[in-house]
Amino acid sequence: MTSFAEVRDVNTIVAFADETATAAAMWETNPTGEPGPELFPPTLQLSVNLIRNTSRGTLTAEAQIVHRGPTIRVVEIAVLDEQQRLIAKLVATQLAPAAPPATAPAGRPGR
Repeated sequence: MTSFAEVRDVNTIVAFADETATAAAMWETNPTGEPGPELFPPTLQLSVNLIRNTSRGTLTAEAQIVHRGPTIRVVEIAVLDEQQRLIAKLVATQLAPAAPPATAPAGRPGR
């Protein structure tokens, strides 16, 4: 998943990366894009390494899901400036959305 944003300050960098991680996880869970709050993966932990700062231009964030467990997802995010220099490296640990409940076949209640 790749996203783009205009730079404002360091808070913009971190929020932008977190939003990109969330979008990547939501897209994997729900590629149709249909809204559903039950599909939102809350971030449990966010680790940020600010490599350099920038105060102008457009940033690019690239997110890659590196662990897909039944309850936890781990997403790595790289934030780059217009010259493709690394601005920040982040790791987000997210709670994976629960699978929808299984339904019993018709005509077999209670099983």
